[in-house]
Amino acid sequence: AEPIRRCLDLGADIVVTGRCVDSAVVTGPLMHAFGWKKNDYDLLAAGSLAGHLIECGAQSTGGIFTDWHKVPDWDNIGFPVVECSADGSFVLSKPPKTGGLVSFGTVAEQLVYEIGDPRRYLLPDVTCDFSNVLLQELPGVEGGAVRVSGAKGLAPPHHYKVCATYMDGFRATAVCPVGGPSASGKARRTAESIIKRTKRMFKQLGLEDFSAVNIQVLGAEDTYGANARSK
Repeated sequence: AEPIRRCLDLGADIVVTGRCVDSAVVTGPLMHAFGWKKNDYDLLAAGSLAGHLIECGAQSTGGIFTDWHKVPDWDNIGFPVVECSADGSFVLSKPPKTGGLVSFGTVAEQLVYEIGDPRRYLLPDVTCDFSNVLLQELPGVEGGAVRVSGAKGLAPPHHYKVCATYMDGFRATAVCPVGGPSASGKARRTAESIIKRTKRMFKQLGLEDFSAVNIQVLGAEDTYGANARSK
């Protein structure tokens, strides 16, 4: 966020970055607009939270909401808007006459999305503590609005998170539709037979075995774990 702020301080209208943490594209402009310093950790955490809530587009306006059936007009879903104050609090809403929903639930679900420990969300600019964030629904706003406050921050870590890719063989995915009576059992037998056959072919050709195999029968509650009722 600091390099973005500096570019804006120098009069830039557009800032082009390299690989940049998503929330920094909001935090940087807020540092420029409100004069926040790089050691104003509570404010940087608040700005990072604003960026985090809108970084995935319509996710915070109901796009992946658990109670999806309460979200109207997905085909015209509105993207989130944050109106920020100098004290770090902000209101999240969406444009009028758009679909989607802004509520306590839609914002809360996005708040905890991909952050790991909500008391220690690590970013290059600040270590965020979102454990005491307050979400307040505002009445009388078309499509909903939520006031967000209470983010706290600490100094950033002395290291960065890194994504690395490397060659480690190949991945193959196959999808096979199976219908009719006892489709779930037939699907499992089909998948297991395919794996057994290919393993035998690998052995005949002198090739290495699979390093991992994952079979899921879609529609049979495989992802439900112990809560599955269909076997």
